[in-house]
Amino acid sequence: MLARLAALVLMTIVLAAPLTALGQATPVSCAPAPSTAATPAASPETQPASPPAQVPEGATEVTMGYTPASIFAPVFVAKEKGYFAEQGLDVTLQPLAGGSDMIVLTATGEFDAGIAGTGPAFWNGANQGLPITIIAPGHAEGSPVATPLMISRAACESGQITSVADLAGQRVSVNARGATEYWLAQALGTADLTLDDIDLQTLPFPDAVTALQSGALAGAMIGEPLATLAEQQGIAVRLATDFPVQDIQPTMIFGNDQFLGENPDAAAGLVAGYLKAARDLTTSFNDPANLAIIETYTNVPAALVAGSVKPVYATDGTIDLNSLATLQTFFRDRGQLDYDEDLDPASLVDTQYVDAALQRLGG
Repeated sequence: MLARLAALVLMTIVLAAPLTALGQATPVSCAPAPSTAATPAASPETQPASPPAQVPEGATEVTMGYTPASIFAPVFVAKEKGYFAEQGLDVTLQPLAGGSDMIVLTATGEFDAGIAGTGPAFWNGANQGLPITIIAPGHAEGSPVATPLMISRAACESGQITSVADLAGQRVSVNARGATEYWLAQALGTADLTLDDIDLQTLPFPDAVTALQSGALAGAMIGEPLATLAEQQGIAVRLATDFPVQDIQPTMIFGNDQFLGENPDAAAGLVAGYLKAARDLTTSFNDPANLAIIETYTNVPAALVAGSVKPVYATDGTIDLNSLATLQTFFRDRGQLDYDEDLDPASLVDTQYVDAALQRLGG
């Protein structure tokens, strides 16, 4: 998937787009997103990544799995800026393509911790008693969303699709069965449609952009920064950019139960480093040093990341139990869970590590 994204990125000169242009959903604009070059003093492309952080002698070794996506930027920043090292940790980051593998590899102890979505794989694994526990929140969406519902620019210009309602009976894709499917359901709901009113497809984001361009799809959920790239290239436009998903945390940090039991201080340090990086990104996401780090881990040009809609991080460490319950109910309604009785989300979370992390960070 990253190779395809990299190839797509190389087809164009990427420049940062202002967020005000990205967040307008009504009326739908068929014009390519405007691009503006960053000023020389702030250009992320002229700034090298920070040198590797110095790990203290005797640091506790921690292996953490991640997916190379910009929503997981706090993990990268915490590693490269030394926020993990400050907590006495020597963190090795291991990339994976999918969230379901993250659950399995964390449960088996291949990873001490991982960051991924709380999709059906997590819930079914928890029901099976896999030894994993949620220890910190991941990201959430703001307004506009960082994963919009998009259509092709050609369909927009021809008048074939002018609103979400026009997707009834059409082929629309998500990247995987999970939280993005919930996102699509909420977007469709703005026009009183449900997932049963469309022909649901599953395609990775880069393939979905290609399918929009060819006409094989009428609509697709496209995650940032690929959404911005597709818009700047004149391939796709945003049909729905603001729908009710802001109260959902689709991703979390999980810990292997044996690791947590044997290394509670290290687990608290991992959360502290993550939260410090989340706060850094919340105030200064487009800092050239941060963008350079994100580019290193995702192979996405810094200027493209800078122009993309940003995720939202729970800088106070709050793990939203209502959000977890909502997702569990949604997956059950979609027939994706292999158990009958709902699990109590609180039983899958241990907040002691966030509490300890906040003490270390001074609140």
